[in-house]
Amino acid sequence: MIIHDTDFISIDYIESKSLLLSKWKHVNMTPQIFMQELQHARDWCCGLRAKRAVLNQENFNFVIPDELYPWIEREINVPGYKTGVEDFIFVVAKDSQAQLSVMKSFDKVDSIYAPKFFLDHDQAFDWVTSNKRDKKKIEPIQPPVEFDPQIDISLNDDKSKAIIQVEIPIDSLPHSLNAIKRHMDRMNFMRENWSKFSRLTKREEGVLRLLTKGLQHSEISEKLFISNKTVKTHRQNIIKKLDAKHLIDLYKYAETFGLL
Repeated sequence: MIIHDTDFISIDYIESKSLLLSKWKHVNMTPQIFMQELQHARDWCCGLRAKRAVLNQENFNFVIPDELYPWIEREINVPGYKTGVEDFIFVVAKDSQAQLSVMKSFDKVDSIYAPKFFLDHDQAFDWVTSNKRDKKKIEPIQPPVEFDPQIDISLNDDKSKAIIQVEIPIDSLPHSLNAIKRHMDRMNFMRENWSKFSRLTKREEGVLRLLTKGLQHSEISEKLFISNKTVKTHRQNIIKKLDAKHLIDLYKYAETFGLL
């Protein structure tokens, strides 16, 4: 039974399965429209007290802005969880940037849901309507057991950029996209903070590497043949030069710049 249908999304409800099915349409949306449509889906889901929800995002082409992630968790996910939605299932979007933004909307806010992703609607529907025993026969997308991507590298016309094409198993798509996004984030962090990191001396780089590996001052002192006082001085200089507020900031520098 279709209960909601607009230019942007259609929502169906199967009462016998306590299942809400939503399907995004391939149209351009503003953040306001996106939020409005999510609120409609939430209201239907909570009002009907659906136990399961499948979001078909094959045609979803909206890249969710980072600033909306807390709103989605607070206004959409939490109310659904409180009214009893047990399974939260997604059909993967064909638009890679849109798909990445969906995955980040859960990861970045430590969501109460751990959504499952499927490659097509039928697979998602079969999984969500199966009993617990049969569910094991229909696996959501998992990281591949074997992964040997085919990589092709070429140059653009003026040879100013490299073009990397990667052929991967389709069942590894969400995980591969996530890995690519993490790599892009590290590259952006490196570009934005290169000048800070370059101010460190070689000795400070060595101390930073050992600090982020969990060594205590006394252990660093013994390993580098310097005094505890010198280790503390290096640590203070590192924190100041990198403008670090927490240990996690130091770890991010060490990981990004190859010290780990």
